[in-house]
Amino acid sequence: MTEDGRADLHLHTCRSDGSYEPAELVRRAAELDFTVIAVTDHDSLSAFGEASAEGKRSGVRVISGVELSTVYNNSETHIVGLFVDPANADLVELTAHAASERRRRIFRIAERLADLGVEISAEEVIDAAAGAAVGRLHVAEALVNQGAAGSVSESFYRYLGDNRPAYVRKWSPTPEECCRVIHGAGGVAVLGHPGDAVDPARVEALVRAGCRALEAYYPIYSRTLTEAYVELAEKLNVGVSGGSDCHGSRKDVTYLGTVSVPMTCVRDLERRRG
Repeated sequence: MTEDGRADLHLHTCRSDGSYEPAELVRRAAELDFTVIAVTDHDSLSAFGEASAEGKRSGVRVISGVELSTVYNNSETHIVGLFVDPANADLVELTAHAASERRRRIFRIAERLADLGVEISAEEVIDAAAGAAVGRLHVAEALVNQGAAGSVSESFYRYLGDNRPAYVRKWSPTPEECCRVIHGAGGVAVLGHPGDAVDPARVEALVRAGCRALEAYYPIYSRTLTEAYVELAEKLNVGVSGGSDCHGSRKDVTYLGTVSVPMTCVRDLERRRG
């Protein structure tokens, strides 16, 4: 791992709510001169094997990761696990339970939509996800396909976004449980995209809950905001991570290639694992 390489530590595949097959994601990263990437699908570890195999062919180091959803202070919060063992029993159990709860949520969202006069089939949404960690994005695509919304963004704005008419909060473990399981799987827990304004009290609380790093590098963050998060991480003695949060064409903007994390951060994160 060279100091001048490129790293993206927050990427999704079609095994959750991204559009790229795992190998395709790795090949695209290689074309953009990334030397290290992390596959961090929501509640799913199934992409790592295929991505890792392609990484060996393409000269890209693929870090095993996962993105877990939790709630802090009534706000959905994402914790990214990096360097995790995909076969760890507790992590496998947690992600399997989360995936089951995701499917139950789709049925509840479908009921809310029906109350609004919009009919979708929860079964068809789940089938279309093809075994991936199904979520609101899959529902949004169903709404677009049947003409109930003009775009994924409109689907979220009109129906599915936080506090919108068809929103249903999904089941989630506590921040402490997320961090405990990630560290028990040999990984490092990272507070994902902590916000477009620095909230030191919130970050400090989640560090106390177990987060050992925070994402300072993120596509919508200004240089000033990134620097502020790096400074806060140094103050709290935690690591710095980040990435594009790329979902391919599943979202309206594709971010792959827009964010690079310094290799010094990757090395530091690896020292904080487990």
